[in-house]
Amino acid sequence: MRPRPVVLIGLDAFDPELAAQWAAAGELPALARLFERGARAPVHNPVGVFVGAVWVNFASCLRPDRHRFHCWDEIDPRDYEWRLRSPDPDYDSFWKRIGDSGRRVAAVDVPHSRTPHAINGVEVNEWGCHDRHFGLHSSPVDRTAQLVAAHGLHPVYGIESYAARDFAPDDLVHRRGRYRTIVEERALLEELKAGAITKGEILQSLAREESWDLLVGVFGESHAVGHQQYHLHDRSHPRFDSETQQRLGGDPLLQVYREIDAALGRLLDFVSTDALVLVHLSHGMTVHNDGTHLLDEVLALLDQGSPKRSAANVLRKIAQPAAPELRRLATAWRVPASARRFLGQWLRAGRPRHRAGRRFFMAPNNSVYGGVRLNLAGREPRGRVEPNEVEELCRTLERDLLELINVATGKPAILAVIRSDAHHIRHPDDTMPDLFIEWDRSAPIETVLSPKTGMVRTAYTGSRSGDHRPDGLLLAMGPDFAAGAEFPAIRVEDIGPSIAARLGTSLEDVDGAVITWLSGSAGHPKDAQNSELITDAAVSSG
Repeated sequence: MRPRPVVLIGLDAFDPELAAQWAAAGELPALARLFERGARAPVHNPVGVFVGAVWVNFASCLRPDRHRFHCWDEIDPRDYEWRLRSPDPDYDSFWKRIGDSGRRVAAVDVPHSRTPHAINGVEVNEWGCHDRHFGLHSSPVDRTAQLVAAHGLHPVYGIESYAARDFAPDDLVHRRGRYRTIVEERALLEELKAGAITKGEILQSLAREESWDLLVGVFGESHAVGHQQYHLHDRSHPRFDSETQQRLGGDPLLQVYREIDAALGRLLDFVSTDALVLVHLSHGMTVHNDGTHLLDEVLALLDQGSPKRSAANVLRKIAQPAAPELRRLATAWRVPASARRFLGQWLRAGRPRHRAGRRFFMAPNNSVYGGVRLNLAGREPRGRVEPNEVEELCRTLERDLLELINVATGKPAILAVIRSDAHHIRHPDDTMPDLFIEWDRSAPIETVLSPKTGMVRTAYTGSRSGDHRPDGLLLAMGPDFAAGAEFPAIRVEDIGPSIAARLGTSLEDVDGAVITWLSGSAGHPKDAQNSELITDAAVSSG
């Protein structure tokens, strides 16, 4: 006798507010069914580092200070070098551990995950993920060839499918210049929609194959359309163009969300009525307004006054606004990694020796929250800040940063300066920022002014028009839940332990908690019923 099966579908960066709005308007019928018939709970993501850490927290059930991944790039505290990095998991995902307990599991495209050598079931990763690190791979290894033979490669995420490389394919596909033409916008949109349809078919195929105890699958197309085409969704965006939107057939976010919703609806038709269905909307999406692109110049001015006006610094000041395009071209042209690293170091306020000479500098942290790293004696090799100076320096930095005015609005550019050690356990060898900068994202930030920095101008020249907002939403539907029930917020790392408990096992040495309502009542007679993941109709149809 086995517990009820669990189907867990992740919607990567599928904005919860838009989901609720469009579901209520009848645009997303599958999600509307979940909102109406299921329960829900907000999901809190890790403060300051959620953009990079959310899916790693989800998979590992660990805090960022334990799994050590918060961003695509980092400053190495041993030598001040800037480098790209991949997750380096020395943990097993919660579905792998559930499989090791004897349950049959299947997982597809959980971002930032590396497929283990052996799993009690099937796992495929990076067929259709926004975030690429390890290339398309699977367990068993022959499942990759089978999947590609049956479904092909993802039309957007499938470029250089098997390459071990840190990049986001949607930044490159169908874009020859800084911004896409209408033809390129249409091509990207249609291929994202096609990818969502195929992801649904892959998950349906798995659902037909076996009565899994746990089936996990993540749709990544919502992530890409939010970054790349938010300007064709938000009518207040400076790049919004109603004619282009009309020629694309309407709001591109809504179009991709509809395809994902339709694929979700078709998948749910295969699920037994006594299964637990979970839909996890990982984090949100909004307009790409922040000041991270000008942060290091601000920090240099606060630390040392006016930077030296050497020829190199003048050239860097001219080149920095074009940094995203230069990095894109370097990637597209397959410039060697060593040369790309040099370019990145030079554009990010210079070589390691420049960072070594400062009391603080910008720490890579994606872009939603700016990051500041102290050059701390005893931690960095040429530390200039003594431990007994940290508190006073942090207070001074907070005061100075909060004085920055966004010239375009006349309002403060920064809402808050947050100590990372207030939310995360720190380690001497970690690469996490010491301070998080919470930008006022209500308007673009390209020129700031303060008494200490004077006027600082750096235009945002990236191609992404959308960026993330912090928290997510978990929808749960099954016999255990009353329609419309609302539960208190949980943490993203609580999801895995709760599913494990529901499936009759426990996860040791994790940071997530078992949530009572999500895990079910141990020993409840309904939980012990032998149930199938696939409906009788699905089985009879082959």
